[in-house]
Amino acid sequence: MNNVTKDAKCKILLIEDDELDRVAFERLVKQQRLPYNYDTATCFEQAKTILGSDRFDVVIVDYLLGDGTAFDVLDVLEHTAAQEDCPLAETDAAGPAVILTTGAGNEETAVRAMKAGAYDYMIKDLERNYLKVLPQVVEKALAHKKTEDALKQYHNNLESLVKERTEQLAEEKELLSVTLSSMTDGVIAVNTEKRVILFNKVAENLAKWRSQEVQGKPVDGVFRFIDEKTRKSLESPIDKVLKSGNMESGTDRDALVARDGSKCPISATAAPICKNDGTTIGVVMVLRDVSREREVDRMKTDFVSSVSHELRTPLTSIKAYTATILRDPNMPDKTRHEFLSVIDEESNRLKSLIDGLLEVSRIEAGTVKVVREPVDIAAIIDQVLPALRPIADKKNIHLETDLGDELGRLQADESKIRSMITNLLNNAIKFTPEQGEVCVSVRLQAQELVIRVSDTGIGIPKEDLPRIFDRFYRVYQPDRQMPGTGLGLAIVKEIVNMHAGRIEVESEPGQGTTFTIFLPLDSQAALYS
Repeated sequence: MNNVTKDAKCKILLIEDDELDRVAFERLVKQQRLPYNYDTATCFEQAKTILGSDRFDVVIVDYLLGDGTAFDVLDVLEHTAAQEDCPLAETDAAGPAVILTTGAGNEETAVRAMKAGAYDYMIKDLERNYLKVLPQVVEKALAHKKTEDALKQYHNNLESLVKERTEQLAEEKELLSVTLSSMTDGVIAVNTEKRVILFNKVAENLAKWRSQEVQGKPVDGVFRFIDEKTRKSLESPIDKVLKSGNMESGTDRDALVARDGSKCPISATAAPICKNDGTTIGVVMVLRDVSREREVDRMKTDFVSSVSHELRTPLTSIKAYTATILRDPNMPDKTRHEFLSVIDEESNRLKSLIDGLLEVSRIEAGTVKVVREPVDIAAIIDQVLPALRPIADKKNIHLETDLGDELGRLQADESKIRSMITNLLNNAIKFTPEQGEVCVSVRLQAQELVIRVSDTGIGIPKEDLPRIFDRFYRVYQPDRQMPGTGLGLAIVKEIVNMHAGRIEVESEPGQGTTFTIFLPLDSQAALYS
């Protein structure tokens, strides 16, 4: 049976097997015009079906039903509320308030009912006077349910907020992890007790520790700082920050000593981690590997020293021979000619050095102009060899050429190609002992001109090969001092790049070296291909 009153504000399910009680309830609703929208069930099975398809604010259930009890109804409410597709499982409302009525129960039944989830317990009497107070009990049950609904909604909102914040924190953590992993600098964070709380991938590589191994470990046991020159221990920027409370930096001579004892030149900056009230809760330090920068500084220092020496030596000779000529106007012609020849040779040496410096300067400034025109590579080699042959002859070095047929015409800057070949051959002669051999060969392969300059010289150590094209870099030779500034191969590499080519080197210490250059015949087209 279903009855809907005007302006209904609550839904009630009455589960009652006594027809007289059902009629009395319906009469009460009509007489007092109670704003109830109610359904009735005459047995447990019928109530179970209704509860499975609709939701109610209040359930009034008789203790003893023909096919069950009120506790069976409470069990149904508990189970159906847990089902996602059940109306009772709405996330913004609690289940119905249950009012248990009985004429056969006792205090023990009442306690059990309340523990099982009932809101209230009412004793029936023969005159059905309990119905007089039923509306007030329903009102209190509705108020109770409203409070429960509000609490459940708050709980659900709180759950959603916690879930949202947890997901947000997970995303932020993942983003932080990705950011720290992709950084090129090492990042280390410690608490005020100097125990590691963050250690990114670059820091792992620098200190030779894995992040999992150092979590919670005192940072002083992970690495230490030393002076790169004196090897004395230095105060860590972390210690400086904990003392001063301000951002601190290391020195320009700091080196980090890793787990395996290896040392790496480092630039370190540390800053305090503070709460909103300014309290320091830790320190974050950023480490940057400056091996390359310090090596460049060293090379520049060596370059200045080398250039000074290279300039001083010919100038000293020129000055000495010139002074001698000026002091002796009666010097024999033969001697004067010899002295002038030395002055001319040293002047050429100076010019070559200055030309190299100017070439590097123009390359760095980007002002080098490349004039491409058809170039006969064989003709260039024929022009270069006569100037270098006397130098080779002084060391009894055999100069050999191996030029293929049909080399084609290279679209290139002739002066740059001449400089490139001169530099390579001059280096080969310089680093080849007496009685050695130097060979230049040219072949045409798949629209590329392949130029090889090989020698039987002292070779290049394997560890130096990756850097021989760096400006100012010179291979350290402890038992011999070779003249030069470390610019020749850098210029060669730049010329090859200008012509869209590539250069490779193979070397074996004590056996010799081979430089191979690949130049496209039409370098202009190669640049835009």
